[in-house]
Amino acid sequence: MRELSQDTPTLFDAPPPPTISHAKDFVRWCCSFGPDFRNSPDVANLRYWARKNKVKIIESDEVEILEAARVAFLKRIEQSMRKPEQSPSIAS
Repeated sequence: MRELSQDTPTLFDAPPPPTISHAKDFVRWCCSFGPDFRNSPDVANLRYWARKNKVKIIESDEVEILEAARVAFLKRIEQSMRKPEQSPSIAS
């Protein structure tokens, strides 16, 4: 059995680095266009998102942000695939 105390942050834990926060916000934006559309977590979309949201990203952090964003993006897609369809199917 997995120990939950390892996953739960405490008040004494350091906040995540800015690159992780940027990655989470970027993925949230990638998935914000509706249930049937996703922006890919690539460098062009990252730069567009950063410019649009006035987020300063140095070039050396782009790789780290994209790696974290791709992991979060895949996790989000997996979660959305597991959810049962909420709209009732119409039989004809």
